[in-house]
Amino acid sequence: MDRYLDSLKVGKSAMVDSWFMMSSPFPILTVVVLYLLFIRIGPRIMKNRPPLGINKLISYYNAAQVVLATMICIKVFKLNLFRDGILYAGCRYPSNTQNPMLLDLGWWYFFAKFTELLDTIFFVLRKKDKQLTFLHVYHHVIMALYSWSYLKFAAGGEGAILALLNSVVHVVMYSYYLLSGLGPRFQKYLWWKKYVTKMQLLQFVLMLLYCAWTHNSPRCQYASGFTYFIFINVTIFLILFLNFYYKNYKIKMDAKKEYEKTQNGVRTSKHTNGINDKNYKKENGVCSQVRNETDDVDDVPCEVNQACGDFMKDGKVFLSRRTASAAYGPNYDFDSIIKK
Repeated sequence: MDRYLDSLKVGKSAMVDSWFMMSSPFPILTVVVLYLLFIRIGPRIMKNRPPLGINKLISYYNAAQVVLATMICIKVFKLNLFRDGILYAGCRYPSNTQNPMLLDLGWWYFFAKFTELLDTIFFVLRKKDKQLTFLHVYHHVIMALYSWSYLKFAAGGEGAILALLNSVVHVVMYSYYLLSGLGPRFQKYLWWKKYVTKMQLLQFVLMLLYCAWTHNSPRCQYASGFTYFIFINVTIFLILFLNFYYKNYKIKMDAKKEYEKTQNGVRTSKHTNGINDKNYKKENGVCSQVRNETDDVDDVPCEVNQACGDFMKDGKVFLSRRTASAAYGPNYDFDSIIKK
């Protein structure tokens, strides 16, 4: 117990303690508290304000996250963890290691989790409050606290393997965010959106298996408390992400299949009732546009460059300001039309 209390005071080494935000838990705890306060206060501040136009800033941020995650992957491979095979890759460095390359990797991983808190800040500033789910907030807070604690007290080879798995997924995920924010001309390249969530689910399964393997392997020497913590939280992540996947893909896909069978005499795959959703054509005053099945009208900008100005998605016709102006005259009240 005395050794444990001493470790909480000192950390792994004087080198780690001298790094940014690593001297004590107060800096990261302060950041987390301010983060949670901003989630509560931010939406109220933005309620009567227009969303900030920060798309260019977010594109730079997503690009930076791709570079950061890629750099972490490179640092893992520089440790030469896999010389004894994949199963024993994390066993090369025990939890009491002082290897400077591994500690440097741990700090950059913590820094990545620290900067990812900006995801939530951007959601609030853009008034995307529906994105502030329990899964989103819990994941960001726990990962920031865990990555700090693991570097401070128990950094080892096991954490390097988990960081590699997580960083590979983040390279793909932030690449998707980067492309989706560049405008409609890139939408045709984003058909793989649903596979990002599948990669995250696979990541959690592999993490659970690896934690179980290293915990029961006599060759691996890790702090058991951190292994249990990782296992429990990864299990929670897996459950929450499965629920997210079911709500966002399985239910929507089932509803789409049911809708495509028949609904009010309109089929989305055929030319029925004068509406064709396969081409840029104007039929019965409706302009139909091909859209990716994973597009979110709220999140993805739609470029309107057709004469009629409308577009269709999943059999629904979305009314543009241009068409409303033509139908109701130049002095129309667009907001009242939308409410109807």
